[in-house]
This record gives sequence, C-alpha cells and structure tokens, in this order.
Amino acid sequence: MANSLFKYYEEMEREGVILYFNGPVSQGVVEGIAQLMRNKMRDEEVGVGSVQRVFSILVEQMQNIVRYSTERNITTEECQGEMAHGQVVVGREEDGRFFVACGNKIRSADSIVITDHIKTLRDMSKEDLKTYYKERRKSISHATSKGAGLGFVEMARKSARPMDFDIIPLDCETSFFSMKVVAQ
Repeated sequence: MANSLFKYYEEMEREGVILYFNGPVSQGVVEGIAQLMRNKMRDEEVGVGSVQRVFSILVEQMQNIVRYSTERNITTEECQGEMAHGQVVVGREEDGRFFVACGNKIRSADSIVITDHIKTLRDMSKEDLKTYYKERRKSISHATSKGAGLGFVEMARKSARPMDFDIIPLDCETSFFSMKVVAQ
C-alpha cells in the first residue's frame, strides 16, 4: 500500500490536484472542505471572483453527492444524520484555471434525465444560462424539489467551458456519475 500511495501522489501532482477526498459526505463535510479550499485559495492570493466561483462549484457538486448518491449510511445525530459516499477533486489546469470534479453512484433510472439536462446546458450561451436560471428559480416548487437542477445551471454559469461528465452503468439499478467543471 505504501508504494502505491506514492504513485497516487505523483499522479495527483501531474494532474494539478490540490485536494482529493473520497468517503462519506455530510453537510458538515461540505462546509469543512469548502472552507478549507476558500482559505487555501486566499492564502495563494487568488482573486476574490475566482475564489467565489470555485467555492460555489465545489459546494454544488458536494451537495449533489449528499442529495443523490445511492451509497448512504444513516449515522448517529452527532455525525449529522445521513451521510452519502462520493469523491471530490479540486485542482488546477495547465492554464492556471481551477477545476472541481466529483463522482458518486446514482440510480441508473436517473441517467437519461441527467444526461439530457447537462447536454442542454452545454449548448447554451452565458446569456441563455442566465435567463434559464431566472426562469427555473421562479417555477420551482420548493416543497417537492431538491433544486430542480439549479445546481447544474449555476455550475454551467460559472464554468469556463462546457461541463465534462460521464455516466458509467454498473448494474441494472446503479451507475457511476462523474463531472468536471473548470471555473472561469
């Protein structure tokens, strides 16, 4: 195991990875990791706008894990209730832009809806995304929705290029969803 950890370390360095997390995610973990990244970026004197975009994308992706991961554990009240399993990676592209990637298991039945939604967003201009976001916010019934896909819209608005994603079927009921967003 020790030798393979060094190989992972070298690979992560080559890929520009700043943070890699794999494990149980709760709202408390989301807040902790988001604050850690915000502090690290401020220490590196990254501009406020970049910090806010990365922070927003990171929180949206981690909340998607909390809400939609099929790998779940019910824990004690001290651990803040339900925890979902997923992966989060934050790093830098060669051009210096930050990226946030996530991955988690989802219900295979949701794959088509997710794929269609993201592909639609990838085809929209920044102005179209802004208009679409406003329309969706007005039409949401908060009592019956987990956000109606607003997180994807928000990430698309803050993305420097089309969101990259993949869905890999694992069995009849479960697929693995992964997504990478490069911040503006």
